[in-house]
Amino acid sequence: MAEQTTTDPGLVSVSERAAEEIKKLIANEPDKTGLRLEIRGGGCSGMSYGLSFDNAQEKDHTVEIHGIKVFIDPKSAVYLKGTLLDFEGGLGGKGFTIKNPQAKGSCGCGKSFTV
Repeated sequence: MAEQTTTDPGLVSVSERAAEEIKKLIANEPDKTGLRLEIRGGGCSGMSYGLSFDNAQEKDHTVEIHGIKVFIDPKSAVYLKGTLLDFEGGLGGKGFTIKNPQAKGSCGCGKSFTV
């Protein structure tokens, strides 16, 4: 399948902490080549984020950061521009966090938002 590579640093960014965690997790997924970050309908605020290990699909934007690939479909890219994927570990850590400057509001769980 054709892979569209984007070098726009403003599309999404990934912290080094998140990249290291993704590398650890994807090692258990030998048939997957990167992380898919997407927007799905639903959630308590109208839209929700999706994270899964996947392979590039035709028309995906592929962003390579800190040695990992992030795949984003064109429709999700519209809502994700400027987003930071981070990882908060430790005893009180939440796991992966998404900081989206386009979100006008979000629910308490942080997995759902409105634009």
